[in-house]
Amino acid sequence: MAPSKMLLPAILELVALTQAAQVNFALDLTWEKGAPNGVKRDMIFVNDAFPGPSLIMDQGDVVTKIDVTNHLPFNTSLHFHGIEQKGTPWADGVSGLSQWAIQPGQTYRYQWTATQKGTYWYHSHDKDRIMDGLYGAIQVLPPADNDSPFAMISDDPDDIEAMKLAEQNANLVVLSDWDHLTSDAYMQAVMETGYDIFCSDSVLINGGGSVYCKDPEELTALQPPQVRAVVTEPLTDKGCDPFMATLQGDWDHHPEKLPGGLNSGCIPSQGTNSTIQVNADKKWASFNFISAASLKSLTVSIDEHPMYIYEVDGHYIEPQLAHQVPIYNGERYSAMVRLDQQPANYTMRVAGNGNQVISGFAVLGYEGGEQTTYESVPYIDYGGMNTTASVIPLNTNNLPPYPPILPADDANDFHLLSLGRLNSSWKWTLDGTTFLPANLAAMEPAILDPNAAGLESALKIETMNNTWVDIVFQLVIPEPTKLQPPHPIHKHSNKAFQMGADRGKFTWNSLAEASKESPQSFLEKPIYRDTFVTSPAGEAWIAIRYHVENPGAFLLHCHMETHLSSGMGLVLLDGIDAWPEAGPIEAY
Repeated sequence: MAPSKMLLPAILELVALTQAAQVNFALDLTWEKGAPNGVKRDMIFVNDAFPGPSLIMDQGDVVTKIDVTNHLPFNTSLHFHGIEQKGTPWADGVSGLSQWAIQPGQTYRYQWTATQKGTYWYHSHDKDRIMDGLYGAIQVLPPADNDSPFAMISDDPDDIEAMKLAEQNANLVVLSDWDHLTSDAYMQAVMETGYDIFCSDSVLINGGGSVYCKDPEELTALQPPQVRAVVTEPLTDKGCDPFMATLQGDWDHHPEKLPGGLNSGCIPSQGTNSTIQVNADKKWASFNFISAASLKSLTVSIDEHPMYIYEVDGHYIEPQLAHQVPIYNGERYSAMVRLDQQPANYTMRVAGNGNQVISGFAVLGYEGGEQTTYESVPYIDYGGMNTTASVIPLNTNNLPPYPPILPADDANDFHLLSLGRLNSSWKWTLDGTTFLPANLAAMEPAILDPNAAGLESALKIETMNNTWVDIVFQLVIPEPTKLQPPHPIHKHSNKAFQMGADRGKFTWNSLAEASKESPQSFLEKPIYRDTFVTSPAGEAWIAIRYHVENPGAFLLHCHMETHLSSGMGLVLLDGIDAWPEAGPIEAY
């Protein structure tokens, strides 16, 4: 099984733990009126802020408490997205799996250790409350003597030192979509109309944005050609897809129940765009992008500033040059940017990537250039398409981990899952037959008993500790639908390796058999991350491999909020033979 292939990262983590400090945070959740894009609605604030305050700590720090006090009118929980919860599976933050839900008026204490450096985030994991604003950034800083990949960007010692400093003082950039409907109202619209709805009112950057209304003809012309080949009718004035049979299927639909303004009927409004200040004397700046989007796949770019992507989902990679980066729900990309342009303001653009023509904007402002009148030159347009042939998109199939790490040569277990709709436009499944229970919070937490009655009807996979597990996600698109959005499948607890992907059906009984007969479908350097995105069109598959090393109950699910709520997830009962004793899982 070659465990030595992952020995170096484990040693580095051990060194960090020897320098541990204790940190604590308090997060108060309130339900108030807010207007991130200029239109008021009920939403969640964390410590009176939106997004919530960033949690910044050093690698190895022991988080002795994150006290979450629920002043909301409903239950909640807090998941620390990407944090492996090594030895603390009861702190993963999923009601019904690792804890009891936090009732209104209660306080819940989370405790865990920051074992891995990198960029992460926290968010609600009870119903669809991400859509209401319950999220914020997490950054775990590496030690000063950390082995970084910055020498692969520049061999100038001054540059390398400047990049290390930039990493320690990174700009955390939270990207999200925003709708004027609350999560409850949005899901009610999905269920009552029978449509799988993707439309949003705004794209927000660090909680700020506006509503932009454009002519439907102009928006239609900005749609990516590969999508336009299927979406043959004009887009709405919000840039949203029409409800066509090729997108929604022939199931029962009730368009008369669609709330006004949800898919069309754009009304412009002005919010506050965020400004990120940089100092050119620092030479380099790090922008750590976090997708907290509920529905949207996005593309991010900074005018006239090439990006060196050096970290993906919290783990270093061999840096890759890109002018624009596709980022899906839950993913994180950290970019090192050289500050070598004239002092002025430059536009940061975040555009919809396929399922809506929409954009949000922020300002990258050089100190001393605030009064300069300058219109920066974009790499992407309002629809997210490259403005010239010389623009380099990030190749997300070429993200080699740094330093190099590899999975085991073989796996002990194999699972083939069929992703797709099940008897409805809006109901989704990971295995073609079974839904994840819509209200996990009603169940006794599985951490107390992996054989609990509530899990009997749920899709689940049981694994043995210290084994390797292969999972193949087979995308199934029945007629007459030709297209569905990419599904960003997120794995809780430890990361996994993306082994390969291809179009068509996975017809083999193992990855070993598949790689022998179709070697071109597999990566020479498997990608190491916690979110894996399926193809948006036609039959296709993607394969991952992970090491079971943290016994507990964890989720594997689509990170589109409406799809998770509609059943697109499963429960990983990892290390069933070494089940942990539950830690503190009740609020007070």
